[in-house]
Amino acid sequence: MVKLRRVSVIADDGSCREAIDIRRPVALEIAYQVLQSGHVLVPNFLLYNEDGICAFVTADNDPEWRRRPKPPGRYVSRVRIPGNFLSEGTLVVDAAISTMDPVTVHVHEREAVAFQVIDSIDGDSARGQYGGAIPGVVRPHLDWRTLAEEELPAITSSPAR
Repeated sequence: MVKLRRVSVIADDGSCREAIDIRRPVALEIAYQVLQSGHVLVPNFLLYNEDGICAFVTADNDPEWRRRPKPPGRYVSRVRIPGNFLSEGTLVVDAAISTMDPVTVHVHEREAVAFQVIDSIDGDSARGQYGGAIPGVVRPHLDWRTLAEEELPAITSSPAR
């Protein structure tokens, strides 16, 4: 029905990489061959950290192919993970191709690829100026704002119910 051809980690410059800068986006790519028509195939990735904890799962949600069977042929599906989202360390990626109704896994390549996320203290990531280990499966760079208390807008209280 389907054959896995390749799984790759693609840096934002288009090159295959084993290590990425935490601040840069990264793509995971799965190349496969549909051997038999009539099945709505959904490529998906499962990402695990160094402790074997599932960081997240992502499945192809391209509206072009949603609920549409792919005719026989070769395909490449790619998902982009934004910079400043992943946590520092090694991520191991399982690659799978499934159908969803009913759920059937046709291909599941465990540890198909691994890559290192590197966070430098010299950068402008969520690390800030802290040089130690930071726990967590993901490490988003969130917007913060600090004001002096007198700069805060007045808060009006509403009566308690």
